[in-house]
Amino acid sequence: MGRIISYNRRNIASKRFKFLFYEVVPIFLLIFLFSILEWIALANKTSPLFKMLFYLIRALVIFLAVIFVLFISNRIKAKNSQRVEKELAPHLGYLRLYKMTKKNYKYQLLYSSLLFFLILIPLEFVFSIGLPETMPFRAFSLAFVNDDNFMLFIFITIIIRICISFSEETVFRGLIAKRGSEHFNKVSAVMISTFCFAFVEIFINPLFFIVSPYFIVLWFIKSFIIGLVFSLTIIRRKWILPLIIAKTFDSILSSVIVWDFLRGGNLVLPLIIIYGFLLVISLIFLILQFSRVKESLQIGINMIKSYLRIDNKLEESSGDRIFRILFDIFLAFLFFLFGMLITV
Repeated sequence: MGRIISYNRRNIASKRFKFLFYEVVPIFLLIFLFSILEWIALANKTSPLFKMLFYLIRALVIFLAVIFVLFISNRIKAKNSQRVEKELAPHLGYLRLYKMTKKNYKYQLLYSSLLFFLILIPLEFVFSIGLPETMPFRAFSLAFVNDDNFMLFIFITIIIRICISFSEETVFRGLIAKRGSEHFNKVSAVMISTFCFAFVEIFINPLFFIVSPYFIVLWFIKSFIIGLVFSLTIIRRKWILPLIIAKTFDSILSSVIVWDFLRGGNLVLPLIIIYGFLLVISLIFLILQFSRVKESLQIGINMIKSYLRIDNKLEESSGDRIFRILFDIFLAFLFFLFGMLITV
């Protein structure tokens, strides 16, 4: 039994480290190199249009870097393998995450609406109404807030927010959660992605440390819930566009409210009116889609329960289970540290 336990823990660490150092780290390094070139090329460019161009290039680089490294990794694996793999190449499987067909586009739009109205809006309402003074801290990417032209603002905001949501979902849900699930336990990939996303949401924005520790804890919980639901969704549905769409609309909404506030507008009243109206729509969605929501919730709960249980198929011990969970959290922190490379 001692050897089995030792083997299980070595296997847990080995699979996760291979994913980290063979695919994730090369992707982050490639993005980092292109980011340095981008900073040099766009240095001293303060125009909002150049800021928009910056985020467009960043999103494209992240997407291409993932595809390129997965392609190279698969070629190396195929070259060193003695048997022919019939499974879909990882880079092609990754591209399918972005596919919307005539058969499923209605369901993808439905899921984006459910994520927006049933997850993002209620959470934003609680945090915005409960802690309205923190709203400006959440719009740190509004580098063009001094522009009073609302039409220009909204145009650039939409482009930038699409790019940011695209980049985040590509890395956290597409790469870490979905691709990670092809290397090891699916829910482990979900938890690693979730913890990593929460770490980034807290530690990347230094403005959060100006406010109270109480807010930091609450924001971590909020980020964890969003990351968990989004990661479970992509594991189950294998769609990334609904996540990008929902996240984009939520970000645009917050940006518009903050933009108005920074120009002397009232903050609390628009929050109550806008989120109150959206919560009514959320309730309608919940009633109309209750069976679907209940089914998804039950599936998610069962997946989390299975993660917390001892895996009898692998002859896990209670010590192996604790090691697996703690190692996933540790690996999420490593992902976060390496991910600092692509935030430059």
